[in-house]
Amino acid sequence: MTSQPFHVDVAAYVLGVLDEDEVDAFENHLAQCRRCALDLRDFAELPDLLDEADANGMLRANAGERPDGRSVRAMLDSVSEVRARKRRNVALLAAAAAVLLVVLTAVVSVYAAAPSDPVATSSTPSVPERSNVAKGAPDPSGTITRTDPTTGVFARLSATPEPWGTSVQVEVKGAKGPTRCELVAKSRTGEAMVLGSWLVTTSGPGKDPVTVQASVGLRWHDITEFVVRDTEDGAPLVRLPTS
Repeated sequence: MTSQPFHVDVAAYVLGVLDEDEVDAFENHLAQCRRCALDLRDFAELPDLLDEADANGMLRANAGERPDGRSVRAMLDSVSEVRARKRRNVALLAAAAAVLLVVLTAVVSVYAAAPSDPVATSSTPSVPERSNVAKGAPDPSGTITRTDPTTGVFARLSATPEPWGTSVQVEVKGAKGPTRCELVAKSRTGEAMVLGSWLVTTSGPGKDPVTVQASVGLRWHDITEFVVRDTEDGAPLVRLPTS
């Protein structure tokens, strides 16, 4: 088959036996040749007719020898194989295109759904923040609770911010008497202020717990800690750090 298209190439084009270059050349020629266009319309049903005739054994039964030694049967087999291969290639290309479309759609969907904030997509696991009580600061109700492991004295202090400073209520249990205890607030500048004192008896219904209400002319963020201490020797019985 020549690379230059001729009018006789119409049947070969319809049967699908032209190679790729010949197909391109013939299609370019077809666009400008009315005769070939009309022939192509007439030959359009030829492949189906040949398939039907071959399926019924009409062609193969009478297939004779060509002058070049190739049988008509061999030529028909070759044409059928070429056409079947082209149909398979078209089907494979269509399947590949469909798979590619699905993959691209999935990628676009994932990208569109992904958050744009890089902090939100961080893979670093979040560490639960320690509670205010665990850090020694007031919890949301404004309370610090501590038990000294050495003296065994327990204290719970509730603080409320005021326009003039901080009001507090402290509950103390476990102090050994007879003695006198006091509540001291220490500022960040090193100042110590006694907020109140009380007696601890050896027995009786008033021993435990003791609740004292007091106030201090300091803002909460200016106080480093509260200390319950024994006034006889000044030893701290329990400390309540604010941070």
